[in-house]
Amino acid sequence: MTSTGAPTGDLDFLLGEWEGEGEGLWGDFRYAEQTTFSSAGASWLGYNQLTTGPTGRSSHAECGYLAIDEDGTVVMTLAEPTGITEVLTGRLTDGGVVLGSTEIGHAPTAGNVTATARRFTRTAEGLLVEVDIATDNEALVPHTRSLLRRR
Repeated sequence: MTSTGAPTGDLDFLLGEWEGEGEGLWGDFRYAEQTTFSSAGASWLGYNQLTTGPTGRSSHAECGYLAIDEDGTVVMTLAEPTGITEVLTGRLTDGGVVLGSTEIGHAPTAGNVTATARRFTRTAEGLLVEVDIATDNEALVPHTRSLLRRR
């Protein structure tokens, strides 16, 4: 990806503040999610996500960037406070964006996540966000799914 990159127009459907409910598919849990995709007029979108549990206490967060390269490849980079970083690449689809990890970084205390996949899909109800995770070099399994609506 170049520093100038391609325009983000095809990703503009993500822009804004989103919120909604989610469910854990790997372990049974519920959560509230707030996600923001923002633009400063650059060739990338900023990404911030915060998850809270039933008591309102923060349970997960991540931040990063999303861009489209000149060849149409979508690239997402993100960091989590647990010490995991992800680089994902993928493509636009008729319904949204599909991404798979190419790099996973770990702080010494981070869990052993070895691969991830993410899908951001436009639906009539809003934005469906699905995350798959693999640990210890096992196969990807569904981890979370949330349905978000624009605030």
